[in-house]
Amino acid sequence: MTTSHPRSKPLRYILSYISVLLCVLLTRYSVSGANNLPKEGPYILAPNHIDDVDPVPIAAAVKKPITFLMAQDQAELPWYKAWGPWSYGVLLVNRASVQISTIKKIQKQINKKERVCIFPEGTIKGEGLKEGKRGVAYFAIKNEIPIIPTAIIGTKGVIEKIKKLKRERVKVVFGKPIFVKKGDEEKTITLQAMATLKKMLPADHT
Repeated sequence: MTTSHPRSKPLRYILSYISVLLCVLLTRYSVSGANNLPKEGPYILAPNHIDDVDPVPIAAAVKKPITFLMAQDQAELPWYKAWGPWSYGVLLVNRASVQISTIKKIQKQINKKERVCIFPEGTIKGEGLKEGKRGVAYFAIKNEIPIIPTAIIGTKGVIEKIKKLKRERVKVVFGKPIFVKKGDEEKTITLQAMATLKKMLPADHT
């Protein structure tokens, strides 16, 4: 992918409901903690990351436009995984060298009161819950907006299971908001968000 911008809000609304349909038809899908989501943005969703398809159940659970961040410096996705971010639109981030222009694009979306989804682990590689990067805390503190810890369960290898006509149990859990203020330390907030995520996940996901 080379295009780095979210699609229009109406299109993302439509795609979120298409995501609902896909999740319900192809998996045993459930959502809990939706009452923890603020009614309006901006806020930051901070999910664990176990498969490239994780944004699909998140979009289905929120049912409102989200600005997703996606690693630019990763291996090219197969078409059946790439169509989602291509059609929905994402902000691409070079993890090895985050550009000022990228930070400005993310900030612009927050200024527009968007919901922003940042995977704090930054990768699906490795087993269990990885160390969190500070991007979530940076933007939350800078803008004094809440962080919503978001647990994704059951998506690892889900496409392969769907191909075998197996409906895997997939669940999205929204935790209670973590409220921050200017002056808070990024490291402290990052550790708090990751510790909260760990408590929300089953043992085989941590």
